[in-house]
Amino acid sequence: MVAEPVPAAAAEVADAVAAAGREAVGVLEQDVVAAMRRLATDLASAEQFSAESEARACAIHASVPAIRAATATASANSVSLVSASQQLADAADQIGSSMSHAQERLDAAATRAGEATEMMGGLAVATTEIRSIVDSIAEIARQTNLLALNASIEAARAGEAGRGFGVVAQEVKLLSVEVREAVEHVRRRVDRLTQAAHGSALIVTDALQMVREVNPVIAAIGDAAQEQAAATAELSRNAGATARFVDTVVQHVDEIDRAALSAATESANARRAASKGASQAGGMLRRFIPTMRHSSFADRRTHDRFPVEHRVRVQLGGVDIVSRTIDLSRGGALLANPQDRKLEPGLSGTIEIADLPPLPCRMTATSDLGLHMAFDRAALDELRLLDGLLETVEGSYRPLIERAQAFAAELSALMADALARGLVSQADLFDVDYVALPDTDPQQYGNRALLLLEQILPRVMAGMLASDPRLLFTVPIDRNGYIPVHNAAQALPQRSGDPVWNASHARNRRIFDDRAGIAAARSVRPFLVQSYLRDMGGGVTEMVREVDAPLRVAGRHWGGVRMAYRM
Repeated sequence: MVAEPVPAAAAEVADAVAAAGREAVGVLEQDVVAAMRRLATDLASAEQFSAESEARACAIHASVPAIRAATATASANSVSLVSASQQLADAADQIGSSMSHAQERLDAAATRAGEATEMMGGLAVATTEIRSIVDSIAEIARQTNLLALNASIEAARAGEAGRGFGVVAQEVKLLSVEVREAVEHVRRRVDRLTQAAHGSALIVTDALQMVREVNPVIAAIGDAAQEQAAATAELSRNAGATARFVDTVVQHVDEIDRAALSAATESANARRAASKGASQAGGMLRRFIPTMRHSSFADRRTHDRFPVEHRVRVQLGGVDIVSRTIDLSRGGALLANPQDRKLEPGLSGTIEIADLPPLPCRMTATSDLGLHMAFDRAALDELRLLDGLLETVEGSYRPLIERAQAFAAELSALMADALARGLVSQADLFDVDYVALPDTDPQQYGNRALLLLEQILPRVMAGMLASDPRLLFTVPIDRNGYIPVHNAAQALPQRSGDPVWNASHARNRRIFDDRAGIAAARSVRPFLVQSYLRDMGGGVTEMVREVDAPLRVAGRHWGGVRMAYRM
């Protein structure tokens, strides 16, 4: 009789172990999610850095033609500078040579001027001597004239006897007069010669003084010309060095261009790698969370969630929020996140759903999906009122849930029959080595089970699609989001060069690993109901509500079925 409580105790222990396991998995999930988000952030930073490096390298590459043109211009200018500096150096040499020649000429002129001054001095002395001699002759002529006068007087006294002597005396007198006149003429000539010699001497003296004054200037000009010649020679050497440097730059411009292009290519590769890594990290995060949330060992949800939209009013930490539900369960709700409010997880308050009374709640997290709310399990009266609302919602979904489960069972039976008849091996049926199909956009994939599934599944899929006019599609999806077969209207051959049309009309053989796709693929709960915006390509979306069920074959989880309804 004492043994009766043992099963109850064992059950309690099992529940405690399960609870502890779920808690441990919850902690593990938080750590992994945090690590993945950090990785995505780091990869995004690396992508941004690579993009900036690529942009800089591309800017350098883009500027190379301008650099090449500038260096070509600089090269031409430097060649012209070399030529001009050489001409300037030649001109400076010619100026220096001319100044030296002018210096020599001025020195010769100074020497000749000195000689002329000496000659003018000698001429002045000679004219002075000539004047003295002329004065002596004049004095002799005067005395001779006086003697002739006296002789004439004496001849007149002598009478007839002195007539001949008188004639001679008269002739001497006349000769002395002529001599005196000639002497006077010579004196005037000598005076003019003396004046001319004196003027010439002054002119030569002035010229010599000017030569002596110009001589230092010419010497200074000569020195300056030599300095200019040295400077222009240095300029010519520098111009030559500049020309050689510019030629070197011109030769290295192509190397700079190649290096910049290589850097841009490597940066682009790094950016693409970082972008791909970030995308893969985001994909891993998208896959990991639904996998954890929808797995049998890590599912912490004890209640099914249903997409339902109700107006809600939330009071959290003194903040009043009006929003709407995205999905709802007995344990909590997902609310649309008001864009003008920034709320921190952990806040407690109340939530009013539709016309129900306020229900105690706590905000557990925020995400891209919205605000994640958990209800207080101790609020039994409020939860009973919520149960009535949820029963109505679940009742409306029950036929759709049962239809999805029947669809999954039917497809499972077809795959199991193919296994039993040897049409496919289990390894091929569960093949995840997806091969990209060439010339497809969006990218399509194949695997080893594709041909078989395209043969055995379309008929059942078409029949299920026709069972309800609200249905948009009824497809299988493997556990990685791969949809090998789609309904006929959305499995048309792709059009080359028209990815927008292909995205809407060729949705078979594609991988849909978005949140909704992975949730449907990885869920092992009896059913999953979700609503989302369906991407139809070209920026076109449509709101759909989807009912999913897991698909198991030979005791293994192959994936699931997705049945989408128009809203």
